[in-house]
Amino acid sequence: MSAEGAQVQSQRLEVIANNLANVNTIGFKPDVAGFQARLAEAIQQGDATYGDQSDNDIGGGVSMFDTTTDFSAGRLQETGNQLDLAIIGGGFFQVQDENGEQLLTRAGDFSIDSENRLINQHGMMVLDSGGSEITLEPSIPWEVSAAGEISQAGVNVPLGLVAPESLGDLVKVGSNLFRPIADVSPLEPNQREVRAGFLEMSASNPTRQMMTMIETTRAFEANVRIIQSHDSMSSNLISRVLQR
Repeated sequence: MSAEGAQVQSQRLEVIANNLANVNTIGFKPDVAGFQARLAEAIQQGDATYGDQSDNDIGGGVSMFDTTTDFSAGRLQETGNQLDLAIIGGGFFQVQDENGEQLLTRAGDFSIDSENRLINQHGMMVLDSGGSEITLEPSIPWEVSAAGEISQAGVNVPLGLVAPESLGDLVKVGSNLFRPIADVSPLEPNQREVRAGFLEMSASNPTRQMMTMIETTRAFEANVRIIQSHDSMSSNLISRVLQR
């Protein structure tokens, strides 16, 4: 059980380390490690039955069954850059990679490429509400309304702001991007709120993550000490048997 406990705490440390590494990443959403009680090895192997009140009907420690994403909003930071956009409330920007796959992100640090297309920091096209690319002429003034519409030369283009039916339908694919595994829907007009000149920063709180890391490290060390104690007792027992 101690070995399982040490392994679980080691996996949890990896999750926390990634959260800490992204405390300054725009739009980052931290992960939370989930645990569950583990059945005894004999029960898992089918050699005993759960609840039979035998010597095998004991706890088998814990195991990490999954990680979930905390989609809490990060703090807003003013940049003054018109192409920096932050979503207020729920929803995601819709972007498209070079293979045509549509992904979601909360990171709104956009720019204009050589073809006058609005892109994210990974070169993916930012989409409008109709799923098409957005183009802007840098020499002509534009503005972004609070409802998430880009206006230039009398033309209004609504940003593609969407949301899944459940946040559990989103899978992290790296680079602050999420792949929906179910259909997404456009945000209702009364739910669309965007602030230009601001960015949503990482939702990973460094103080909270450090406290969790200290707690996890201590739990890991406690399990390791128990393993070392067991090894020491086993070694002493074997030595006594061999001396007889």
